[in-house]
Amino acid sequence: MKTNTVNPKNESLRYILFWTKFFETENWGMGKKVLGEEFLKSLQCSVTNCIFSHDRGLLSSPADYDALIFHVGEPFDIYDLPATRSENQIYAMLNQERPIYTWHNFEHDKGFFNMTVTYRQDSDVYFGYSKMVEISSNLIVSPSKQHVWREPETVNDPQILNLIASKSKMAAWFVSRCGAFSNRDNLVKQLQQYIDVDVYGKCGLLKCPRDNQNQCLEMLNTTYKFYLALENSICVDYITEKTFLNMQNFIIPIVYNGVTDMHDFLPPHSFININDYKSIEELANYLKFLDENPQEYANYFWWKKYYKIYGSSGYCDLCMKLKEWDLMQKKQQHLDIAHWWNHKTCRDTSKDFL
Repeated sequence: MKTNTVNPKNESLRYILFWTKFFETENWGMGKKVLGEEFLKSLQCSVTNCIFSHDRGLLSSPADYDALIFHVGEPFDIYDLPATRSENQIYAMLNQERPIYTWHNFEHDKGFFNMTVTYRQDSDVYFGYSKMVEISSNLIVSPSKQHVWREPETVNDPQILNLIASKSKMAAWFVSRCGAFSNRDNLVKQLQQYIDVDVYGKCGLLKCPRDNQNQCLEMLNTTYKFYLALENSICVDYITEKTFLNMQNFIIPIVYNGVTDMHDFLPPHSFININDYKSIEELANYLKFLDENPQEYANYFWWKKYYKIYGSSGYCDLCMKLKEWDLMQKKQQHLDIAHWWNHKTCRDTSKDFL
């Protein structure tokens, strides 16, 4: 009779099993069932001794894996859990969404998770949407509360100045979720009283096909001066691709989020923060000033000589965390993860911009 065979565990490696799907994607968008050294090298990770897989049969038992990852940003079968768990095994909760989109009752399972992998800077592993890299050193420099950014400088690049001169419109907003918790819809309506804001998607009159993202980004890059990067909820450290995606081009993001200090994430004078203005009218007046002063507008792109946007390296950080775990040689527990994740992490903005 033919029997199933499994790979013997290599004790020099750390095995990470994605126990759940990630938004219905079994392989978490990584393309292969098993990823290891080459995958980590492609992320320029200093630690490469981790194996990532969603294949539960890669090793003989779930208890043999060093870490199991559970995506709590969507429902999963609570009855489909490993039968056994080794003493120092990591069970990590992973979520890139804010707490309201958490489909796990932590109150009933205190001690179940002993690692946090989220967009919060105080997570065990930061798993945000993007980071920034210093070009000269190729080192990741954000998010960080310690990194000292270079000083902004004047931009004299003729190509940048010519591109700016060709832009014909003020601001654009791409949005698919109307009536968000952050009350951003009313924010935009107020801003439209002072400047032109083109709204694309379900909440506006204009369309740009989502299946051709590059075309939409190029249209923004060549046509608009400002992009509204408005989060749907105002939560601690919650900053999504809305900001980072357009920063790769030459358009200034106008951000609205719950980040306490945006310089943890982005260089100074590379964005406009709505929270820095006393009123929407004051913000609009500053945007008009930049519109009428192309050199001042161009100076917002000084950072591109020294830094670049880098996709999330959460997998690298996770591998590095396992190395630290080995050195600690003890089990870590978040006994009250519900309080950490849910208590006062999001601000009520229901009465803002009315």
